[in-house]
Amino acid sequence: MPNPIPLPPISERAKLNFTKERARRLKYGGNDAYRVIRNEITDTSRWSIHYYIVIQRIEDGRFFADTYSVGATESQDERPWEYNEPNFTEVFPEEKVVIQYK
Repeated sequence: MPNPIPLPPISERAKLNFTKERARRLKYGGNDAYRVIRNEITDTSRWSIHYYIVIQRIEDGRFFADTYSVGATESQDERPWEYNEPNFTEVFPEEKVVIQYK
C-alpha cells in the first residue's frame, strides 16, 4: 500500500549529528537510546565493504539511515566512518510485497 502522506524531500528531513565514536558505539550495540533495525551490505570494492544502516530512536520511534564502509581484508585498517562523518537522515518505513517462486 502506498504511503498516503507525502514524504518531505531529503534536504528537509531531520538529521542526527553523531561523532564518529558515538556512531561506532551505536553500530556495535552500545547505545540504549537507539537500536539498529537494519545493517546490510550494499556493495563491495577491492578494499572496502559498503553498508547501509537504519536505526530507530527509542524515545519517539523515528527512523534514521546512513552509509559507512569497513576494510575488506585484515590488511585494510578502515573502521566505520573512518573517511567520512556520520550523516544520519530521517527515513520512513514502506511496506513492499515480494513474490517468490519455489
